[in-house]
Amino acid sequence: MQSGHLPRRAALPIPRIGLAVREENRDVLTAPAVGAVEITFERADDPLRMESYLNPDDFEYVSVHSLKLSIASADRPRRDYLDALRSVIDENRADAMSDHLGFTRHGNDGVEIGHFAPPPCTLGALDATCRNVEFLQSRFAPLPFFVENIAYTFQFPGTMTEAEFLCSLFRRTGCGWLLDVTNVYANSVNFGFDARQFIADVMPAARRLQIHLAGGFWSEKAGRYIDSHSDPIPAEVWDLYEFALKEGRGKIDAVFIERDQNFPDDQGWLDELAKARAYAGGA
Repeated sequence: MQSGHLPRRAALPIPRIGLAVREENRDVLTAPAVGAVEITFERADDPLRMESYLNPDDFEYVSVHSLKLSIASADRPRRDYLDALRSVIDENRADAMSDHLGFTRHGNDGVEIGHFAPPPCTLGALDATCRNVEFLQSRFAPLPFFVENIAYTFQFPGTMTEAEFLCSLFRRTGCGWLLDVTNVYANSVNFGFDARQFIADVMPAARRLQIHLAGGFWSEKAGRYIDSHSDPIPAEVWDLYEFALKEGRGKIDAVFIERDQNFPDDQGWLDELAKARAYAGGA
């Protein structure tokens, strides 16, 4: 079943700025500074809830972010998962939907691995991912679908770079890019590549964008940067965000700030929103 709901607006020169919804920031959501919200499907999927997760009339832009479409798997997502996702999308009159470039299980009947694993950057994995994205876009049309780049701890051997994989995915399917700036930064630190060059290489292939911003930390024990969503957004990520805004000028729908641990007070949320808006206004 396809919804007749059309997105509220196309991409604007200045994106809407908002938050990934958590119970800890609900008191802030009514502030005028919040123009967009991202709902995590797994948080909103409650069959006992009699009303929508949020009041969509309060926001210019609503996106539903799922965690288990597993678009890089060989199999399509399960029908029951898709039906529940459709309900959350319709109840909240979402303008867009998204998930991660990775897989979370071995087949529909396989064991959930509990995290996002990156696909091998091979033609076979690209073909499978494109098939799944095209299926989702057809099933949920006309809702735009965005694919998020993930932070990873390992990479499978491949025949192309991650940037080449993403470019091919975007060009073949026409889907959007959920550019997680913090994930790009984390991977660049951990695997030694130029984060700005990565964004510059992929950006022309993406027709429209969303952006994620979050804070992590350097772990001496692990010897790597951890994308933990636990800290304020660091200066390096703000700098990369400014670069991404300039590269993606005119095709960014929304920017979402994420936090999952060590939550700030209300003023802390508002301060990061103001900073994200200031950068976007000056891009």
